[in-house]
Amino acid sequence: MQITVVITTHDRPELLRDAIASVEAQRFDEWDVIVVDDGSCPAVMLDPVQSGRVRLLRNETAQGPSEARNTGMRAATGEVVFFLDDDDLLDVDALARIDAAFQDEVSLNCLFVNVEPFGSEAEGTLHNQTQAMTRVLSTMDVRLKSTEGVLRLDSNRLFGALLDRVPMAFQRVAIKRIQLQKVGLYSGKGFEDLEWYYRVALRCTCGLLMAPSYRVRCEGQSYFSRPEEKQRLIDTIIRMRRGLLNLDEVAATPLLKKLTIASLASANFNKAYYAHENNQPFPWRNLLDSAANGLCWQHFSLAGKALRSQVWKMLGRRHER
Repeated sequence: MQITVVITTHDRPELLRDAIASVEAQRFDEWDVIVVDDGSCPAVMLDPVQSGRVRLLRNETAQGPSEARNTGMRAATGEVVFFLDDDDLLDVDALARIDAAFQDEVSLNCLFVNVEPFGSEAEGTLHNQTQAMTRVLSTMDVRLKSTEGVLRLDSNRLFGALLDRVPMAFQRVAIKRIQLQKVGLYSGKGFEDLEWYYRVALRCTCGLLMAPSYRVRCEGQSYFSRPEEKQRLIDTIIRMRRGLLNLDEVAATPLLKKLTIASLASANFNKAYYAHENNQPFPWRNLLDSAANGLCWQHFSLAGKALRSQVWKMLGRRHER
């Protein structure tokens, strides 16, 4: 099968060259690459030796990763579309494994590709991702029997499991191009692109490629590794959960709707908890929205802590006067 690898990039020419080189080193020949330069300054220039099977598209002004991926998807011509970040690499057998998986499991139209971290922060990332993967698979009541081959996934169970967290492996997607029309384009910016993977889970027949084939660079270079992004991630999760309730598949399936509402309640609680722990103005609205899905002792405990904190602040201000 012809596989189009879409690489989006912004101001990281050295890393981009390494990413392209990892595709060129594949022990599989039916590939082409679309590089989407998302407003880099200076503009990306391909090495002459890379230009044969690598097509370069450019957004003159940066649109963000989601729209850059959409540009690549629209231009892709391969039977399968696979996304590679410009700071990551592919194992030499990655595309061969993807091709073999689709050939062996003809009913699949989407593969999530397992990851292998590398770099100075790889050990911690591997630990976190192993825990996340174990939890997601356990939620789906799946027991791993092998580290090879393809693990078929039930769409509804996968969607429910990903509401808890979206491990890296479920953000690395190889999808049949014909299926993209049903899934739709990426929407939103930054963390909001995670919503696309929920639509993939619901609208595709999915499998997980077990052998780690996508190499994730862990050197602190990722935009999403910045500590200040924590607050934005929390707010984004709340918006995403609200948006998921509007998906036809969720609205029409009582179990999925119930799971999404519970996940939204948890996200609202997390926002309130984070605000209290970081001495931010307390978002009572979020705590009340969380409690509306069912009161528990955590709500009373956090409300009590927030009230005590506010009282102490008031007393402190009076003492200063």
